[in-house]
Amino acid sequence: MADINDDAVPSVKLFAAILYRDLEWLEQGLERLQGRFGPFDFRGPARRFDFTEFYAAEMGSELSRCLVGFARLTEPPFLVEAKWQARAIETELAGERGRRVNIDVGYLDLFKVVLASFKGRGNKLYLGREVWADITLTYGKGKFQPLPWSFPDFKAGAYDDDLLELRRIFKAALKQRGADA
Repeated sequence: MADINDDAVPSVKLFAAILYRDLEWLEQGLERLQGRFGPFDFRGPARRFDFTEFYAAEMGSELSRCLVGFARLTEPPFLVEAKWQARAIETELAGERGRRVNIDVGYLDLFKVVLASFKGRGNKLYLGREVWADITLTYGKGKFQPLPWSFPDFKAGAYDDDLLELRRIFKAALKQRGADA
């Protein structure tokens, strides 16, 4: 097997999509996320999450979701650790009925949005430690494009403005990093 040149591994922008009902639990989740992954450089607005009833029994109704981006760039393999850290936060904040926050971590690069999952399917790539990568959106011609398997909220473009801003921040960070080199 050939040696991997770690300098050739591209940087990516880590983000989290947090599903919640009560602001109190959102804020606690955000605080814990920053403790594990560092400061945010983006926090999107809360958006009503009414695309599925999947979470209702556990989290209740009238859910919202917001996206946050982390200032520190990382590498794609870190997604495995990030998914386990997100699960730990969900467990720390859980109540009698289950999770009070659902934290989906992912990353974006200049060409796609990738979400981490503990569920494997035909379209997902296995990363290790029970974590799968789900290419959720691709980027081209100035916008994000859903794929046939994209989650309904991502397919509907609910977070496109947030993701475009995260991509803009990411591009600026890459440019700055290049200027610093």
